[in-house]
Amino acid sequence: MTTSTDRSFALLPGARDALEGEAVFLTGIQALVRVVLDAMRRDRGAGLHTAAFVSGYPGSPLAGFDKEMIRHKELLAELDVVHLPAQNEELAATAVAGSQLAQGFQGARYDGVLGAWYGKAPGLGRALDAMWHGQFTGASSNGGVLLFVGDDPAPKSSMVPSASEHTLASLHVPVLFPGTVDEILSLGAHGVALSRASGLWTALKIVASVADGFGTASAGALHAVGIDPRPGVGSYVPMVRPPCVPDSVRTEQEIATVRSEIASEYGRVAGLNRVTVGADDAWLGIVAPGSVYRELLAAMERLGLDEAAIRRYGVRLMHVQMLHPLEPLSFRTFGRGLSEILVIEEKQPLLEPYLRQALYGTADPPRIVGRRDEQGKPLLPGFGVLSSSELAGPIAARLGQRVPDSALSPQRAERPKIQVASVQRSPFFCSGCPHNSSTQVPNGALVGVGTGCHALSAWADEHRVGKIVTKAQMGGEGATWLGLEPFVAADHMFQNMGDGTYFHSGQLAIQAAVAAGSHITFKLLYNGAIAMTGGQDPAESNSRPVEDVAEVLIRQGVARVLITTDDPKKYRAVRLPRGVEVWHRKRVLEAQTVLARVPGVTVLIHDQRCAAEKRRDRTRGRLPRPDRRVYINERVCEGCGDCGAVSNCLSVEPVETELGRKTAINQTSCNADYSCIDGNCPSFVTVRPWPPGIAARVLGRGRVTRAAQDGPVGRQQHAPKPGDVMEPRAIVDPEDFSIRMPGIGGTGVVTVSQIVGMAATHAGRHVHGLDQTGLSQKAGAVVSDVRVSTRPLLGSNQLGHAADLYLGFDQVVALLPGNLDTVEHGRTVAVVSSSPVPTADMLTQADRSLPPREHVEAALST
Repeated sequence: MTTSTDRSFALLPGARDALEGEAVFLTGIQALVRVVLDAMRRDRGAGLHTAAFVSGYPGSPLAGFDKEMIRHKELLAELDVVHLPAQNEELAATAVAGSQLAQGFQGARYDGVLGAWYGKAPGLGRALDAMWHGQFTGASSNGGVLLFVGDDPAPKSSMVPSASEHTLASLHVPVLFPGTVDEILSLGAHGVALSRASGLWTALKIVASVADGFGTASAGALHAVGIDPRPGVGSYVPMVRPPCVPDSVRTEQEIATVRSEIASEYGRVAGLNRVTVGADDAWLGIVAPGSVYRELLAAMERLGLDEAAIRRYGVRLMHVQMLHPLEPLSFRTFGRGLSEILVIEEKQPLLEPYLRQALYGTADPPRIVGRRDEQGKPLLPGFGVLSSSELAGPIAARLGQRVPDSALSPQRAERPKIQVASVQRSPFFCSGCPHNSSTQVPNGALVGVGTGCHALSAWADEHRVGKIVTKAQMGGEGATWLGLEPFVAADHMFQNMGDGTYFHSGQLAIQAAVAAGSHITFKLLYNGAIAMTGGQDPAESNSRPVEDVAEVLIRQGVARVLITTDDPKKYRAVRLPRGVEVWHRKRVLEAQTVLARVPGVTVLIHDQRCAAEKRRDRTRGRLPRPDRRVYINERVCEGCGDCGAVSNCLSVEPVETELGRKTAINQTSCNADYSCIDGNCPSFVTVRPWPPGIAARVLGRGRVTRAAQDGPVGRQQHAPKPGDVMEPRAIVDPEDFSIRMPGIGGTGVVTVSQIVGMAATHAGRHVHGLDQTGLSQKAGAVVSDVRVSTRPLLGSNQLGHAADLYLGFDQVVALLPGNLDTVEHGRTVAVVSSSPVPTADMLTQADRSLPPREHVEAALST
């Protein structure tokens, strides 16, 4: 085993200097896909015949990665990239470890295989054992392993906040932290080269603001390469071998010394942690990693400090792109001559203690502050997300030691808070969602939730969804009850579980409940999609029909299984296990009552297709469109809200009419579930359109033709030519402007931001922005920021200052304080939709209403 780390690194062309060429507009997710594809292209250019193996499990903020891979499957095939969505993150990591054994394997078809794993922070936790074994197996010299780890520090679409660098460091995984689309591409190239050189699995920490961000990728980033060892100078070639007990200590020694030292040296030579701004006589140094560094730059901008001012006032900035392992020389060079170093990082400190260790024993070391100041008082929070607005105050306080207050821009005064009653845009089930029915429970029932769309029942009324008493991580659904049941008077609980979770790991929880002799009813919500993250197919769901799942459950010892569905007819030709019955979904409450009386573990399988996926398939012609629509006669309607209570559907909307408050069906969002007509209401009308041939005969063919000519197609024929349209007068600076767009998920906010960004890129502008989606898939709030400039944009992709255009797609979201903070009197032009969009709690609560128009205008003009 070679123990020498004496090696020289040579920068390959394009490793640092940007190349001339056209920029490309990319999202963070698209950039991650390019990391894999570009690695294959570079190998082919270098004469290497390599392949790539990509596996993982979807989850925000990397929810769209697998869908983007599938979208480019033809390109993947051309570059010998195999994408295998996994049943769960642990199995994905194990498969990636196997890909590294291909190099040197007898009969190997490639020179090496690049392995890539993707998943969010909770998935990283599930895969730790597999990754630890994988690290001992190693990464091959012509392959390498990249881990795309999604962190949601806010959190906006996770149960708990996350930061994965400490976990990864404990596995000796080098951690690279990109903060922009450019940095994803460049650090991705470095990650591949680093892994191949050191034999270590290497991670890219991808936070939500980077994954959901977008921007123009420079030509330099698009052509980025890593660094390579010069041959023949004490070179170390990683050995890949499965972990073996007799050799495990020697392997551990190699990982902790040789491999980690190579990784550390790689970071130093590549300049991954470097001084970006500052003079030799600086007194204050500020260190920030990844995306936090972008917030630091934005905070400086808020304080009125450009690069020249930062130098003039004796400040030195350091951008950390490699969180682990850190090499001391770069930090000692950075700290030379400084009186103080301010370390800015989110969550539990990693850089701050390392800087103390690196600078300990040096001549006249600087004071280091971060989480706390020199007196031990809190300085920077260790929770949530550090935005530029939060950083500006602490930075100004540190600068105030030597910089006069007059040199800093005053902070904007806090806007007066305008109360908007209690209206909120809470996420909710889609129109026609199966969970509108499946989450109903008998009165007084105790309920457990977990990961999936059904967790949105936490925002629903207790009388409908039951008393939620437990929440578990993915795959732990029901196991919480095992530890609670022996110590409480209650003897039964209903546990919701999605089919994606069941195939991921939830099967084990059901088996555990059977083994424990627990009294619990699992409600397996079989909708055929991992809908919370964008509609991926659950592993095995297409090949494992409901009847097969029922068979497995019976054989595992489940006492009784019932199936409820909106279409019982499809089971007429299906052979079901003995004792399994199929009921219509209207009997879902009765089914649960029956199962709750059965001793032991019972399962209700609610089989109903995801409404959002069904809508997409109808739009794409994969499913026929429904042959009837539902309307409400406002003259008959009494506005009682019973139809909303029965259906729990967002398309059943309250409307204000000359006859008072009534109810209407929003035909645009309606998914034709028809559950709204289950109530006893005479105001409902169902309409079946005539087939075209009959309509033509009844109304007259010529009359129909004229109507068609007056419709959208006819109007398009008379559309004005581009030369006939007057050029609009710019009322903002076209060289540098910003837009904030608050709205509702699914209404086109993200589409607009992407169109603006792409158009600006084609116009030769620099663009960056952020689509803050969170739970937007489920009618939650979504906010998009876009900034366009003729100069490179270095700060945060989240708007931390006044917007030039405030484009409000929804009144409620537009009035949220965090969004209103970007509205500045005398600068911001506000365009807000006046179309009312009811909130979820307005379905059944007649006293809830949207704010009046004058309220909106007052909030925007204050």
